[in-house]
Amino acid sequence: MARKAQQGSSDPILAVLEQVKEKLNTTNALLQSLGARGPAAEAAGEGVPQPRLGDARFLATAGAAAAGEDESILRELAKPHGLEMPMERLIALRNERYAASRPRYWGIVNFDLHSAKPRLFVFDVISRTTDTYLCAHGKGSEGPSDDGFANVFSNKKGSNASSLGIYRCAETYEGHNGYSLRLDGLEPTNSNARARAVVVHGADYVSEEFARKHSRVGRSDGCPALDHKHARTVIDQLKLGSLLMHWAAP
Repeated sequence: MARKAQQGSSDPILAVLEQVKEKLNTTNALLQSLGARGPAAEAAGEGVPQPRLGDARFLATAGAAAAGEDESILRELAKPHGLEMPMERLIALRNERYAASRPRYWGIVNFDLHSAKPRLFVFDVISRTTDTYLCAHGKGSEGPSDDGFANVFSNKKGSNASSLGIYRCAETYEGHNGYSLRLDGLEPTNSNARARAVVVHGADYVSEEFARKHSRVGRSDGCPALDHKHARTVIDQLKLGSLLMHWAAP
């Protein structure tokens, strides 16, 4: 009798637990449906999470651990390429806004160089080496001259021009150009980067073969497009917190 009484008294509890379980399942299903995106929306870049610049996911800490240690290495790496000025700006912005961030990889695109020359410099503070790559500028940056030099820069939508300034490299995604890297502009000169879909991606018109044939690489809609054979390597190095600067001498 005692056993029957105990079993009978637990029935309401089990019923309540079942109700709670059903509600949790319903909530989870609702959250999944809200987070789902159709192919058309994904292709258009709609529904893409807009990360806050202070998000911990974008705090790069794979570089030199000691504060200030990476600075001397970066200055040493930038000097042979005449990039001391943009490197100082990169270091200053990091120290001001992201003092705890220690990226292993830092990038500078020197738009003073002709597009047929490697002008994306990726600095590795751990190996203390620099890799260089061909990099396109936007078709709106060249004007009618079509001479392979970027002369005009813009932050406006529809300009198809490159934007100068410092970017924070964010998340990756698969788009119509393949594996790509979203960029967040950190200065007034490039603040519309994400809205303009200015990203790092590979392109068929950026290669040594293309440069030899046309005396320049092709032009993008404002993105720092790279040779497909190097794009994934560079993107994986810079993603989730590294700083990248598009620079031209004032």
